[in-house]
Amino acid sequence: MQKLYIHQAVSISAQGFWVGFSLPVLRENLQRYRAIDADYKSVIPAMALRRMSKITKMALWCGLTVSKNTGLDWDGIIVGTGLGNLADTEKFLNLISSPDLGLISPTAFTQSSHNTLSGQLALQLKNHGYNMTHVQRNFSFENALKDASLQCQFGLKAILLGAADEHIPLLDHLAKEAGYEEADIDKFGEGASFFQLSAEQPSEIFVRDVLVKTAGEDPLQSIGAFLEKNQVDIDSTLLISTADTTYDFKMKQRSVAELAGKYMTSSGIAVHLACSYLAQQDYQYVLVWNNHSTNGLGLILLGHA
Repeated sequence: MQKLYIHQAVSISAQGFWVGFSLPVLRENLQRYRAIDADYKSVIPAMALRRMSKITKMALWCGLTVSKNTGLDWDGIIVGTGLGNLADTEKFLNLISSPDLGLISPTAFTQSSHNTLSGQLALQLKNHGYNMTHVQRNFSFENALKDASLQCQFGLKAILLGAADEHIPLLDHLAKEAGYEEADIDKFGEGASFFQLSAEQPSEIFVRDVLVKTAGEDPLQSIGAFLEKNQVDIDSTLLISTADTTYDFKMKQRSVAELAGKYMTSSGIAVHLACSYLAQQDYQYVLVWNNHSTNGLGLILLGHA
């Protein structure tokens, strides 16, 4: 994989809104994992803001804040989302199932589609470059990152990469019906993270490799083989996992689930956290392990130059 340099990062989560690579004071033992709203009006026009769901507000605030800080005309906008615009999808389904169904505005449908986020960013920025949304459930962000690497190989120089998912009460109800434990449901979270990426303009923090692997092999063996392939010393590496379980590794470990809750693209904020640890130069490498799913694993290796 081509090395990708990270120049900017912005996130919204249960920890609040977070700009740059300075490590914020992280609140532990949260009882609620809903994202804390930023001052959306600072970057999103008020008229447009009124019609937006929370996931759209979060994604636009993060994406537009990165754009405002860089002043770049993006060659590509790539977004990963596991479940997309849930609130708008629920609203649209309620509309079409209504017994008093009449003429329905197409707006309800277009706002419910997964590519609303990347499309809205392109509209707000008047951007006509490459525009793509990846929807592969728990591995949406990892695949979006791999796509960014491929696009850089094809000549794209500046890419806005993001991840976003939201929580709605219906998720809790469906999870209960599916047999989830109350303790697991309480940890359902939401958030958005966006990054400025480039393959040509160097920075101190970079993505070295990304792996998405289906279930079958022991995940610990997969991680060992991944680090060995990249010639990375485990002793100088921090492991950030998306689940709240610790593992018998030499590496120091941190759980994003404890800080921001569980949602399908939480590996996005895990990468932001990794960038902050690397900026402090506490570690030479950080490995983000997406272990939400039992159907496979996602690995993102970040390093410090």
